[in-house]
Amino acid sequence: MSPKVTESHKEQRRRSILDAAKEIFAKKGYEAFVMQDVINAVDLSRGGVYSYFSSKEDLFESLLESMHESFQNGIKELADNPSIWKSITNEFDSFKKMKDTTDPFTAVQIEFFLINRRIPEKSAYFKQRYQFAINQFVWLFEQGVERGEFNPKYPLETIARYYITFNDGIHISTVFVNKKDIDYDQQIDIFLTQLANMLGVRTKK
Repeated sequence: MSPKVTESHKEQRRRSILDAAKEIFAKKGYEAFVMQDVINAVDLSRGGVYSYFSSKEDLFESLLESMHESFQNGIKELADNPSIWKSITNEFDSFKKMKDTTDPFTAVQIEFFLINRRIPEKSAYFKQRYQFAINQFVWLFEQGVERGEFNPKYPLETIARYYITFNDGIHISTVFVNKKDIDYDQQIDIFLTQLANMLGVRTKK
C-alpha cells in the first residue's frame, strides 16, 4: 500500500512545478515551451506533472494566478504603511534603482496575450484580469480616502485605470528599449506628479 500524500506535500510539488516552469518560460518564451521541458526539470513522471497541469496553457495561466496572489499581497503591504502615498512613491523609487535589465517573464506575458488575443474566451479572461487589478487599486485608494490622505478629483476607478496604463506601459517599453532611451526616471516623476494631483494628496504639515 503506497503512503498517503498530504495536501501540503501536493502543494509543495505544485509549487515546484510552477517555479521550474516560470524559469523555463522566461528562458525559452511561451511558444517554444513544451511540457516535456518542465517534466525534465522536476523530479516527477510525465503523469505526475499532468496530474497537476493539463497543458502548457493551464500551467501558464496558473502562473498568472499565483502572480495575482502576490500582487494582492503587495497592495495590502502598501496599505499597511502609515502613509499610502509614501508607500506608492517608495515603490516607484525602487523601480528607478533597479538595474537596466528586463524581467524576462514580462516579455513572455506579452507573447501569451498576443498569441491568444483573437480567441473569444480569452478576451473574457483578459478583461477579468484587468478588472481584478482595477479593483485592487481602487481598494488601496479608498484606504487613503478613509484616512483623510486623499481627496480625489476623479473617480477612483478612473485613477486606477490611469495607474495601470502607465505602469504597464513603461515596463512593457523596457522589454524593447533601455531605461535611458525612454527617460525612465523622468517619466516616473511626471507620472507621480499627475497621480498626486488626481488623488488630491494631502501633505501633512
